[in-house]
Amino acid sequence: MGPAFGDSRMKRSSFGGKPDWYRMISNVEGKSRPDSVFHNVEEEEISKVDCDSLRGFMDRNSMRSRNVWKSKTSQQINYADYLQLDKILSAQELETSKWDEPVHDEHMFIVIHQAYELWFKQILFEIDSVVSILAQVKSIEFCAYQWTITQDFQGHEHIRTPQINISCSRLGRVVQIMRILVQQHDVLETMDAHDFLEFRDFLAPASGFQSKQFRILENTLGMSPDQRIQHSGCPYFDQLRFSDRQQVIDTETAPTVLSYIGSLLEKTMESLEVGNFDFAAYMKAAINEAAEHDRKAILQHRTRMSPADERKKLDELEKKREAHLRLFSEEEHAKLLAIKIRKLSFKATMAVVFVQSFRLQPAIAPLYCLITRLVDIDELMGQWRHRHSAMVLRMIGSRSGTGGSSGHAYLEAVLQRSRIFTDLTHASHYLLPQHALPPLPRAVSVKTTVPA
Repeated sequence: MGPAFGDSRMKRSSFGGKPDWYRMISNVEGKSRPDSVFHNVEEEEISKVDCDSLRGFMDRNSMRSRNVWKSKTSQQINYADYLQLDKILSAQELETSKWDEPVHDEHMFIVIHQAYELWFKQILFEIDSVVSILAQVKSIEFCAYQWTITQDFQGHEHIRTPQINISCSRLGRVVQIMRILVQQHDVLETMDAHDFLEFRDFLAPASGFQSKQFRILENTLGMSPDQRIQHSGCPYFDQLRFSDRQQVIDTETAPTVLSYIGSLLEKTMESLEVGNFDFAAYMKAAINEAAEHDRKAILQHRTRMSPADERKKLDELEKKREAHLRLFSEEEHAKLLAIKIRKLSFKATMAVVFVQSFRLQPAIAPLYCLITRLVDIDELMGQWRHRHSAMVLRMIGSRSGTGGSSGHAYLEAVLQRSRIFTDLTHASHYLLPQHALPPLPRAVSVKTTVPA
């Protein structure tokens, strides 16, 4: 039978007054652990018991318990009061009932758009938290065991995995909310064109175009002013309430998710540039090797094709090889940046390609998740715009919008120019099949692999 709960053997050992589990993780018996198990992790950091941290942990738990009981004894919170349902459920005022007979479908129209705005608020809450995490990054540390934001002796911040995982989780929540926003069009479309026309004229000049939160969301994600299409010959913010304009305009010049992810990717690439490793050169060599294998395969089967077909295939292979190599040219990338086909720097783009190419490496997987979530958000924003545009066409045809835009034509034009994370999506054009990728240099591979 093991020691009783109050037995001193459970609480203390002869090892400096520390608990017995300390002996297990510190290995005081002198048995050495293989380096491969704790590669790149300071042994002292693993085995160290910080009494101040334990005391802080206990103090925080004690304070939390007191605060919970204080809240229970000082108030009797009610479901309706907690959610402020009286405010929310009394906010559906039909415009038709103010001036004419109320129209039934206007109530659903209001509820849908209020739900949109509530979800926009939650999306911005999640996005702002991700921005605050990414804003702290000064460099990347690949570590298989404990990824947090830490400071080195020079005061520089380093980001490690848990913060990336938190960001990925919160962006995953945004993705699920965006799916709900797309699906809400199914409810709107239970109203037919005649039902909408019964109350539409009472709404002018109000328009979804005037949603402050949606404009802030676009800007915070990274939509640039030159992607905007003028509304009735005026900047988009002219359509907002005067009290909302400056807040929205300020987000145009604030750091964005796109700018922060670009910085994070650049630092990722810098952290992988160990020794003389040049990822662009690595990929060029792999492209040339893959093309050479294809060339030999064509020549090996030349008896099955005419000389003209052989020459055609070899020419196509060479054009494909040269086009692929140009993607890894910093000079060519600069040209794409100049004409705004690309937004991310060459180094950041190389990092995206690296992350996608080696996404299964444990230390790379969190970054791959982060990139994937942003691509998901971009696609779902596009789906939402498409459903909105299609619904407008269905409801009002080619009529102008209530806010004065050209309606469906305007929404279609916006749809074509509104993608934000295109650089992350286009990176798949740079990839080679997995089998065509040579082994990474050991110093690089070690950085991206959890020790066995």
